[in-house]
Formats: sequence, structure tokens, C-alpha cells
Amino acid sequence: MKLLISGEGPSDIGTCNNSQGVCMDGEFSPGPMAIWLKRLWEALAGYDLLETPGAIVFVSKKTLAQDAKQSSGRMQALRGKSKQVETGLYFSNTKQLGLRAKALSRDDDVPVMAVFFRDTDGTQSASGQAWRTKWDSMLDGFKAAEFDFGVPMLPKPKSEAWLLCTIKQGNHSHASLEEISGNDDSPSSAKDQLDEALGGHRSAAQLADWCQTNPVDWSKLMTMPSFKAFFDRFQVVASAIIRPVAA
Repeated sequence: MKLLISGEGPSDIGTCNNSQGVCMDGEFSPGPMAIWLKRLWEALAGYDLLETPGAIVFVSKKTLAQDAKQSSGRMQALRGKSKQVETGLYFSNTKQLGLRAKALSRDDDVPVMAVFFRDTDGTQSASGQAWRTKWDSMLDGFKAAEFDFGVPMLPKPKSEAWLLCTIKQGNHSHASLEEISGNDDSPSSAKDQLDEALGGHRSAAQLADWCQTNPVDWSKLMTMPSFKAFFDRFQVVASAIIRPVAA
């Protein structure tokens, strides 16, 4: 099994440290969300993907955008005239990740899960439909690639809200964290609140190290609708991959 992942930068999924757009193993610097992905897989498969040579392959946002630009014009028609330009980019980039995952699976003769990470961002006044529209566009992109093992990872408003949730006390719902502004320049932004909760700013590498043991379990995060949507989709796809392997 292989995991093909794409994100926005070092502080979420991670980044290549070799100035390339595609990397793996020692040339990939995992971010907090990559650590969570490997922990989720380890719980199911019993081994650490980051310690398994070639098991995790990273593709940069820029590389997917270049793939989309070089692809045929049919992609624009598929997303429909009513889609916003930004949403169309979610669709087209997800499609390209799905196509890369299919090629990787075919070339290496192994099942591949593709995880497409993007922040929802936005402000407190942003439309409540923004997250759903982007989520659906990601699923549509995987569908257009005819790839069944795609998983959107779309925090609302951004990954810092998910990280902040793991620090909050109590087992009540933490869905209100999804209403924090995704604008880093606004007062009490998700990033500012995370820094305050952690007692100061932490680098991407420090956050990734922190995520090795946090959260202890996923129960609090499951009260955030955007995380639960990701988690449920991850479980469905992972089960579909594992069952044939175990048979």
C-alpha cells in the first residue's frame, strides 16, 4: 500500500526538502497532517508508513497546478459554468492527484490512497456553503479521474483549528472552532489562538513532532464536522484497500 499526498505547505502536510515537486523518504519533510495520516494508517495496518521506504509520496501544490495546466481543456467543461474559479482549482488539482495515484498504482502494482489537503480559509462571514462546495469539488475531481481511493482533507477554516481542538478541555462539542476566522491577519485568528494555546509559536517541524503523540485519541476532533467528514472518508477508503489485501 502507498499513500500519495498533496498539501499547501510545510505547516500542514509537509514539503520536499530537495527543491523538487515530488519526493519521498528522506527528501520529504512531513508536516503535522502527514503525521496524523501515518498514525491513522498505523492503527489499521500495524506499521509506520513513514518508516517504510517509498510508502509515502508527496506532490506539491505547484506540481499539480502545472499538471492541470498541461492537461486537456475538457477539465474546464467538467466543472461546470456555475463553479467559482477557486473551486475549479480544487476540482482540477484533485483530478490530477487522482490520475497520478492511478499511474503509481499501475506502475508499482500496489493499492494507493490519495489524500488531497487544502484549508477552507475564509472569514467568519464567509458562506456556510463554502466548505461543502469545496469538499464536493474534491470528490468530483477524484471521480473525474475515475479513481476510487481519494480522500479530501479539508479543515474548516484551516488545520490550526484542528490542532487547537486537541488542546481544548472537555468532551463536549468543539464545532465552534470551525467559526474562527481563517484570515491570519484578523484578530484571534486560528493561528494566533493555536500559538497562545501552545505557549508560543512553533515551527512546522515542532508541530509535526507534537502531533506524534497528540491527540491521544480522536474523540474530541470527531466533534468538528470537517474532521469527521475526513475521518469517515478515510476509514471507508482504507477499509476498501485493506480488505482485498487481507483476503
